[in-house]
Parts: sequence; C-alpha cells; structure tokens
Amino acid sequence: MGPTWPGLQPRYEHGCGDTCAKKAGYCPKRRSVRPETNDTNSRAGRRTVGLPAELVTLIETHRDEQAAERERAGQLWRDSGYVFTTPRGEPVNPSTDYHAWKRLLGAAGLRDGRLHDARHAAATVLLILGVRSAP
Repeated sequence: MGPTWPGLQPRYEHGCGDTCAKKAGYCPKRRSVRPETNDTNSRAGRRTVGLPAELVTLIETHRDEQAAERERAGQLWRDSGYVFTTPRGEPVNPSTDYHAWKRLLGAAGLRDGRLHDARHAAATVLLILGVRSAP
C-alpha cells in the first residue's frame, strides 16, 4: 500500500444540495473545501532551476498535447493551472504518480525507491550536466 498525503488530497462538498445521488467528489457541481496544495516551507522551495533544452522541448510538446485534450474535453475541462493533469484538466492524484513510479522501477529492473528520491536524482543530474537557472 502506498503512502497517504492528507494535506494534498482534495476534499469536496456537494454543489447540488446533495440531490445528485453521488458521493461529493463525483458531484457534477462539486466544490473544493480544501486546497490541493500548500505553500512551500522555505525560500529554497521557491527557487528557480534551469532545465535542459531537451526537457523544455518535451514540455512544449506536452503543452500542445494538453491543448488537444482540452479541446476534446470541451466543457468538462477544468482549468486547474497544473502542467500535468488528467485528460479533463484536473490535478493528478498523488497516488497515481506513486504507483506509476513503482511500475517504472520494476520494469527497468531497478531497486525500489521513493518517488521523492527521483526529485533529488534529477537535481543531481542537472548539476552534473552544468544546467543552471536563469539569472
């Protein structure tokens, strides 16, 4: 079983007056009653980091693919402001990333590791490559 993120899991209440006969999270008019993210804990969490040109290209491609998803979703699209979302524009549930990470490690034949470790590994690789943040 994966970890839980009580501070990151969204919570909803009915926006329909509890008349849709669904759980609040599935209510077509649901309203968020708890933010999905919190502020960072320190200035270091708000620093600018550089990205290799190849990664910028991949993110731009992702943006174009997401625009197509937005068009397909039509009025169901939720403009959440996140870079990586579900096909309807909603934030990705943290456990989705956790389970995908575990599958990737297994498929690559690598030892088990925390998803958070990938963040540190990526930062180390960027430093080794000499990628610096823009001034």
